[in-house]
Amino acid sequence: PYLGNDQHRGYPVMEKQNLGEIIEEIHVKGQRVLVHTNGDAAIDDVLDAIEAAQKSTPREDARHLLIHCQTVREDQLDRMQALGVHPNFFVLHIYYWGERHENIFLGSKRAKRLNPIASAMDKGLVATIHCDIPIVPLTPLLAVQTAVTRKTYQGNTLGPQQRVCIWDALKMYTISAAWQFSEEKNKGSIERGKLADFVILESNPLTCDPDRIKDIKVLETIVA
Repeated sequence: PYLGNDQHRGYPVMEKQNLGEIIEEIHVKGQRVLVHTNGDAAIDDVLDAIEAAQKSTPREDARHLLIHCQTVREDQLDRMQALGVHPNFFVLHIYYWGERHENIFLGSKRAKRLNPIASAMDKGLVATIHCDIPIVPLTPLLAVQTAVTRKTYQGNTLGPQQRVCIWDALKMYTISAAWQFSEEKNKGSIERGKLADFVILESNPLTCDPDRIKDIKVLETIVA
């Protein structure tokens, strides 16, 4: 439930049986399931559906994805690891609305676990991060900064134990993102035989002040 009212909680926009049928259809066709799941009840519903689909039609390395995955619990991360499901975190919720999650929606304990990227990586999941445009601006370097610092725009730190290093955060936007879409053979890293997709930055994010990553200017963008 939301903070302060045990009866106040989210509700499904799709009945669980219908959700299961849709996910099974996608899974049986050999396609990838991508579902927006913010609340932990939504995550339970989707994981139940994926588990049922895998039991009826086993697929190795399906790489189904949970998008946003904001309030995922530790036991759900364990289920994701067992099912081969991976998270794509909307980490900028921490930057823009961290205080609101802590003080209004979730409370301090749950808010500190918002987008638990470090926990996901510790369990061997291939995590990525994104900007949910048009809800927030398309600012990848701000998303990287937030994953590294866990700081809100007001400068407060929310859940420092879930910080990741800059290198890992950059991988989430490059090689890990390519892997999630089974494109790692031709995208995600700069090496012979792959598409030349990259940006030239004015300074090195690996060595700059983590609180200034968002201020690094993109000098040039190269595609293919």
